[in-house]
Amino acid sequence: MRKAGLDVLEAIWTTRAMRRLDPHRPVAEEDLRTVLEAAAKAPSGGNRQPVEWVVVRDPDTRRRLGELYGEIARRTLPASYGEAAKTDEGVARMLRSALHLADHLGEAPVLLIPCAPLSLIRVEGAVYPAIQNLMLAARGLGLGTALTSMHRENEAAVKELLGIPEEIATFAIIPLGYPLGSWGEAPRRPVEETTHRDRWGHR
Repeated sequence: MRKAGLDVLEAIWTTRAMRRLDPHRPVAEEDLRTVLEAAAKAPSGGNRQPVEWVVVRDPDTRRRLGELYGEIARRTLPASYGEAAKTDEGVARMLRSALHLADHLGEAPVLLIPCAPLSLIRVEGAVYPAIQNLMLAARGLGLGTALTSMHRENEAAVKELLGIPEEIATFAIIPLGYPLGSWGEAPRRPVEETTHRDRWGHR
C-alpha cells in the first residue's frame, strides 16, 4: 500500500547519498515492498522490464558482502580522491563519508542489488531509472540510500556469494536504512554551467 510522502520536487532536491545508516533500526517489510514497487514503475525499452533485485537482509550475508566491498573501497577511494582531499574540504568530507561506508556497508539493515541480463543492449537505460525511482521512494518514506558500484571491480566474488548467474550483471549495491545524518540539498553546479542551447557552446 502506498503511503503519503513528500512533494516530488522536494524529494528530488533533498535526496542525497546517506552513507551513515542506523544499524539498529530495521526497515519494515511494507516499506521495502513500497520502494521495490516504485522501482518497478520505471520505464524500460519495449516495456521489457529486465531489472531484478537481490534483497539482502541476512546478517551474515550482509557482513560478507560488506567485507568484499570494503576491501575494494579502501584500496580505490584514497587512490582516487586522496590528493584532492588534501586541499579541498568538500572532497575530504566526501572521502571520509565514503570510507565510513566502506567500513560499515554490511551493517545497513538492507542491501539492494539491481541486476539485469548482460545480453540486452543498452540495458542501463532501464536499470538507472529504476534505481532513481527506488531512491526517491525511499526518501519519501524517510529512508536513506546511497548508490555505489565499486563492487564491480570484483563482481565475480559478489555474484558467487549471492548465487547470481554468470549471464546476469550487477549494477550497484544500495544500502537502505534510517539515516543518522540530516536531509539537505547537495551542492551542485548551476544549470547555467551545464546547459547548452541548441548547440554545444551556446550557454
